[in-house]
Amino acid sequence: MTHDTPSTKRRRVPSRTKPFVAILAPGESAELAHGQEKFIRHAVDFWLDDGNLILLAGDTAFRVYKGLLTKNSAVFADMFAAGSADATETFDGCPVVRLPDHPKDLRDFLQYLMPCSKLTLCKGRPVSDFAELHAAFHLAHKYQCPDVETRALSVLKRFYTPHFSDYAYFDASKAGLVRPPRNAAIAAVNIARLTETPSMLPFALYEVCTLEDHMVDGYTRRDGSVEHLTTADLKLCLGARGQLAKQTAFYLKGVFEANPGEGCAHTTQCAQARDNMRDEVNINALGDCDIFTGGM
Repeated sequence: MTHDTPSTKRRRVPSRTKPFVAILAPGESAELAHGQEKFIRHAVDFWLDDGNLILLAGDTAFRVYKGLLTKNSAVFADMFAAGSADATETFDGCPVVRLPDHPKDLRDFLQYLMPCSKLTLCKGRPVSDFAELHAAFHLAHKYQCPDVETRALSVLKRFYTPHFSDYAYFDASKAGLVRPPRNAAIAAVNIARLTETPSMLPFALYEVCTLEDHMVDGYTRRDGSVEHLTTADLKLCLGARGQLAKQTAFYLKGVFEANPGEGCAHTTQCAQARDNMRDEVNINALGDCDIFTGGM
């Protein structure tokens, strides 16, 4: 082939395997080009003007610091060290990484890693709710951020404690955690198993027992997925309910064993009132296994 002969080879045109992204401010509207995907910046908290990495989760975009994320996450560090295809898109000069996580979960994880959101306070002290800690823990575990995982776990351990007396004196401001709903205990048991934290199990398993038949419904996550106990833990809770119910009956019997005092002027009436209250409580507590309230 001479230099004058036209080449029969087609010139390569760089191909884009993923469509462009359009990232808009909250409330902003714009006409999108063909194939563009629209994302909304995360309010104010996690769209940092000098950030150099964009994370996409759901329909939300987060602009954060790549160095801080890779320093704390082995997964993200490996991703960029290997030049993963997940980071080949760019926006405003920043690499873009698409994540499969719920945007609220990602926000809670980032809040532990690089606090930007306004804190929720109780008696002047910062507190989290269970959903926030659950999200922060699981994403920290997923992306291998041991510091975040440890911090989230330490807060959960203040509520799911082996010291049952702490139940009556639980203070959200001191624990840094709003009292979780009872079905959260299902997720707490799974976290305890995952992290080999047996100190969380006694109270978490007890709380599951008090759910009665709802223990099989599981704990619903923000993304709509449902987290269940393992078969072994479910069997353990079903077996424990009978023993706890017997303990409740024994506890109630002790409460109503006392007779009217010697100075009582209405011995018969008081004894009858005591028996009536005992019968009513026994009826209401039939089969109950909540030894802290006794069905009252």
